[in-house]
Amino acid sequence: MSIWILSTGLFAAFSATAVLSEFGGLRERTALMTLAASNPALLAIRGVPDGVAEGAVITFQVFTYLAIMAALMSTFLTVRHSRGDEEAGRAELVGATAVTRSSALIATLSLGALANVGIASAVGLGFALAGLPLAGSVLVGLATGAVGLAFCGIAAVAAQLARSSRAANAIAGISIAGAFLLRAFGDALGTASDGPLRIASAWPSWLSPIGWAQQVRPFGRASAWPLLLDVALAAVGAAVAVMLVRRRDLGSGVIGQRPGPARASRSLRGSLGLAWRLQRSAMIGWCSGALLLGVFAGGLAEPAVAAVGSNASIRAAVHGLVPAGTSGLLDTFVAAIMTFLGVLAAGAAIQAVLRARSEETDGHTELVASGAVHRGRLILDPLAVASLSIVGVLVVGGVSAGVSFAVSGHPERIGSSLAAALVQLPAAAMFAAVSALVLVLAPRVTVAVGWGLLAIGFVFAEFGGLLGLPEWVRGISPFAHTPVLPGSGAHWWPAVAMLAIAAAVAVAAAALTRRRDLTL
Repeated sequence: MSIWILSTGLFAAFSATAVLSEFGGLRERTALMTLAASNPALLAIRGVPDGVAEGAVITFQVFTYLAIMAALMSTFLTVRHSRGDEEAGRAELVGATAVTRSSALIATLSLGALANVGIASAVGLGFALAGLPLAGSVLVGLATGAVGLAFCGIAAVAAQLARSSRAANAIAGISIAGAFLLRAFGDALGTASDGPLRIASAWPSWLSPIGWAQQVRPFGRASAWPLLLDVALAAVGAAVAVMLVRRRDLGSGVIGQRPGPARASRSLRGSLGLAWRLQRSAMIGWCSGALLLGVFAGGLAEPAVAAVGSNASIRAAVHGLVPAGTSGLLDTFVAAIMTFLGVLAAGAAIQAVLRARSEETDGHTELVASGAVHRGRLILDPLAVASLSIVGVLVVGGVSAGVSFAVSGHPERIGSSLAAALVQLPAAAMFAAVSALVLVLAPRVTVAVGWGLLAIGFVFAEFGGLLGLPEWVRGISPFAHTPVLPGSGAHWWPAVAMLAIAAAVAVAAAALTRRRDLTL
């Protein structure tokens, strides 16, 4: 929790400083916000502009990301200490003492509230340290914390509906994606309000907890009342969750689990088939995200690039999203979006490896290892599924981008879109292999290290240029070494080197697996 709060506060501070450095002049800020106000794609990604004041521009650039970070922290925290504790048996121990059925859940929600007070303070302090007005900085912090508080309530309900922490996280994660899409759709349909550089969101944005917090407009016509909607949603969610936890059996969910078939299929007679069976539902979810991202890349990239026009500062900002230049602005835009696709593929691969860790802590791996299974396959099979997940996510994203380009009149981009997606494979494979090695060497920190490395790699690759990080720091991220496609002048040897390193790390992890004991 402290890492979430600290990293979110640092992200707010560094982002604010970087945006002030990049768009410090009124002319640059006006050009940026004029572009944003005229382009639905940018409105969908960033939110609605609210004038050209320094704080308003910074809030437009980073608030959506801050809100998502708070929502994810709250979701993981709430599910971990409610449904997760039930799975681990800790809730049963606590329930055996002189406490009520809802005491543990109320304690979890109280912890979530304190965590969001912390994240609100960190974000507000980060903005204030960057030199922005204190009142506006406090409002941005409160808006971020309010989003997190709302998703504490949503996650608490999800933990009562689902029978496992994975399903609860999935339900809460879908709610975060839904909140983002509603806000994006509503903002993309927004209309000019009180001047061309201010946009009023359409009604779909008012259905989203993120959209409510966005309406605070901390550095314009500030109003804190929309935050009451987030607080009310949190209160309703908490009340519903407390009611449900008092009525259901410990270890069960409101949504019942369907019984499986009486006999397993032939594919489940081996450990590889079991690893695939455990991960296939999650892979479908990651591929669905890749499909949406690909459609966005193919359908909206060209209008967004056309809106950039001849503005040199905006063109430079877009080129800064990728580590090396490409031949055209559209190619650069597509390459930048495909880096997000690489992050999705790496996330799917890391989750496949982490599933092996959860199977180990649940005691299921011990049963598999007691059979005629080579010890090395305990890690090689999850890695094989992770590799399949990477390919699946990249192919779905690349093909959907190509088809979307073809529908918009550019069938020649089908091949280049698929190539731009597949070139992300080496970087994603690096994250999977390193996570597997960490699982073998230090299993208890696998989850934190796996997701932490992906977060660092994403921030360094996507925001390294905006944050003004030195080149060698940005080079820590595998995504910084990915060949830039489409375009000319791609360098392939870093991709080959990353594939070789990933293979070597995977072999080392398999060899070390034979010498380690299973741990809980």
